[in-house]
Amino acid sequence: MLTRMKKAIAIKAVISDLGRVFVHFNHNISCGRLAKLAGCKRKDVYDYIYHNKIDIKFDRGEIKPPAIFKGIKSRFKLRISFEEFKDIFSRIFTLNTPVYELYLRIKKRYKLICLSNTNILHYEYCIKNMFLKDVFNKGVLSFREGIMKPHPCIYLKAVALAGCKPEECVYIDDISEFVDAARALGLKAILFKSAKQLERDLKKLGVK
Repeated sequence: MLTRMKKAIAIKAVISDLGRVFVHFNHNISCGRLAKLAGCKRKDVYDYIYHNKIDIKFDRGEIKPPAIFKGIKSRFKLRISFEEFKDIFSRIFTLNTPVYELYLRIKKRYKLICLSNTNILHYEYCIKNMFLKDVFNKGVLSFREGIMKPHPCIYLKAVALAGCKPEECVYIDDISEFVDAARALGLKAILFKSAKQLERDLKKLGVK
């Protein structure tokens, strides 16, 4: 007797990372601008923020924007306002246009949720300048949740927000560790390399 083939579970939601998927970014841009104002090396600023893991605390919401501004301003003796700092710190993004256009098409048939390890300043900048509201229905953000990928709970929050089962969701990220964490929870997952590759991999999962 022939065994019936198990019917594939249809994808109902696409959950996507932001950085290096939907938008490109470069921390060296902001560090270079701050270093120029401080009269120091870009590496000095980069090391202070990123090697000391201040950015991780900021992304988890443990440090608020005024505090990170005060710390950087004091450390490098900067004479800038908070508004100037916000602009320098956040103006590091460019839209990944092919992915944006792909997601606009996908949004017509699927729920789109963003899931990002990010801080409030970068997210607010992207909301204003990177067309997030055009594409994503909702978002799960580390600075709001107090946890970061690859913690299982943050993925499950995104799944719950989509109103789907894990197996009905596909997760997209450029970091293999975060992709593996999604798969471990039952989500379909794609390691992002390019817009064309992403489109091919989505089609294999039945997402058109």
